[in-house]
Amino acid sequence: MTGDATPEVASGDALGGGRAAIRSNDAAKRDAMTVFSVMWALASVWHILATPSNASEGSQLVLTLGVLLAIVFPGTPLGLSVLALGGLATLWSEAPLLGNHWLLAGFVNVAILVVAVAGLIRGDRGDRLRFAGRLVPTLRLCLLSFYAFASFAKLNSAFFDRDVSCGGVYFRESTSSVHASFLQLGGNGIVEWMAIYGTSAVELSIPILLVWRRTRVVAVALALAFHGILAIDRHHLFFDFSSVLAALFVLFLPPSSMVPIVDTLRRAGAELARAGERVPLAARAFAGILPASVALLVATRTATIDALQEIGWWSWQIMSLTVVIVVVRHVWRARPVADPGAFSLRPIALAVIPALVVVNGLSPYLELKTGYGWNMYANLRTVDGDSNHYIVRATLPLSDQQDELVEVVTSSDPGLQAYADQGFGLPWQNLRAYTADHPDASLTYRRGGVEVVVERVGDVPDLATAPPAWRLKLQPFRSSDLSSPERCQTSFLPAG
Repeated sequence: MTGDATPEVASGDALGGGRAAIRSNDAAKRDAMTVFSVMWALASVWHILATPSNASEGSQLVLTLGVLLAIVFPGTPLGLSVLALGGLATLWSEAPLLGNHWLLAGFVNVAILVVAVAGLIRGDRGDRLRFAGRLVPTLRLCLLSFYAFASFAKLNSAFFDRDVSCGGVYFRESTSSVHASFLQLGGNGIVEWMAIYGTSAVELSIPILLVWRRTRVVAVALALAFHGILAIDRHHLFFDFSSVLAALFVLFLPPSSMVPIVDTLRRAGAELARAGERVPLAARAFAGILPASVALLVATRTATIDALQEIGWWSWQIMSLTVVIVVVRHVWRARPVADPGAFSLRPIALAVIPALVVVNGLSPYLELKTGYGWNMYANLRTVDGDSNHYIVRATLPLSDQQDELVEVVTSSDPGLQAYADQGFGLPWQNLRAYTADHPDASLTYRRGGVEVVVERVGDVPDLATAPPAWRLKLQPFRSSDLSSPERCQTSFLPAG
């Protein structure tokens, strides 16, 4: 009888232990979504602080409302969905003067909404575990695809030309902006070459290391440290870019890594909540969310841009350093192993979203567009069938927008004159979009070897009519260097 009872007790212990393990794993997944939700909300705040005047007030109000919901109800489909709607609204409002990071955020936000709606259709009713199970692999593939194309774009002759390379330009700019010019060693070529080759080597290695399970957590630590360093630049702000990537890189860590962080946040939140224990959490949250959203929006509209960017820069440095220390310390001490099935999509139809990220990365090489095509800070030239890429030696043009770049000879308009002074050409659609808003400008330009003199652009029908707004937003083109090698463009010129 005793012998019969022993297996039953052992079996019960095993079953109980298994259930406990499942509960523990589920809790870890919820904690991972909590961390992502808060970091994704903060990334939206840093985006607003970096470019406070680029989006409409209405779109920013929705975004700030989403920020607060995603923080108050972290990891829930509701909070992240409102945040995603705000992100997409600001994306459309800002385009075509849009950063690559915010377009990547747009794909992420589309994934959030698709998964949330699919959950409603399936009757999940806000189930955070199922929401996370469908969303996280999709977002990992989006980041992996984005980063692979961003690093691939730098494999061109101009990026490895010290005189024009964005790697050298931003190294000098970053060190000067934080009063560390001594690191340049008086313009020593070896140091700049190290910055150029080091940037390329790190960026190429990160997506490879992320693919392999054994090196995945090391890749996360490397990526967070690397993009923390890039965001030190105070002349050209990268903290909004780095904050978006940081939130996505953290998704590659095993969920168990997030448990200590969330436990600390919960303890802090419990202390703050004690004063209002009698009021339900939902009531307290909704009572403060809308006023806080309006207050944040008013702050971004009344403070100077310089002041907001200063707040953004300093707050990101603190956040970045904290995240890097926590992750590196955890990787060093715990030696965590990434979970299997990191890229398992369920349902497989969600693969459409990462596939669109890939299509966007291909767009410069197909000349569908050259604006925000994961080709930022790369010196990449893909114009009229020509390419300076080491591997993609020629493009496969699927549009004729860059067949004959316009060379501005002279203009009464300072914005157009900038193209003549700096030696950049622009596509015909960009010129039309600009002249339609500046009808009184005079202009002399060359196109297809023919020089044209226009006394007043508003009197020329082609120049007085802008292309459709949707085309400018969905098919943007950047100006291109009329000389060779392709110089680093550190900012948008007036017409793109």
